[in-house]
Amino acid sequence: MPSARPAPQLRVSWLLLVVVGLVVAGFVVLAPSVGLLIEQRRDIAALEEQVAAQQANVESLQEQQARWDDPAYIEAQARDRLFFVYPGETSFVVLDDRTTLETATADVPSATLEEPEDDWAAAAASSFLIAGLTTAGPSSFGEPAEIGEPQ
Repeated sequence: MPSARPAPQLRVSWLLLVVVGLVVAGFVVLAPSVGLLIEQRRDIAALEEQVAAQQANVESLQEQQARWDDPAYIEAQARDRLFFVYPGETSFVVLDDRTTLETATADVPSATLEEPEDDWAAAAASSFLIAGLTTAGPSSFGEPAEIGEPQ
């Protein structure tokens, strides 16, 4: 008959408990400091990127300033932006800057003349006279008439 052995028991020594307690206490004490360190490193990296972007901006502004020191560049800008010309030169400004495709699809007006249905000059004159000679307020006139409706 086999002899019954007792199950092995876990022996915990006082030294092991003290070491585990110190490690846990160290994590609790150092965790906020480590979190703060990581946050500060993230902030430093963001600020370094911002400084690099600002340095690139300063360099581009210095290049623009150097261009403005050149008299030929100033002359070109005055001609392009302000339409300056030398005496005796003729300047042309294109007002219709549509592309040829947009110009080609525009509606072409008919070649025949059409007689207008209403006499707009008489309507404008009567409106002017009515507005000048009436003593009624604006609310008594009602809604404005539609274009083309007889009055």
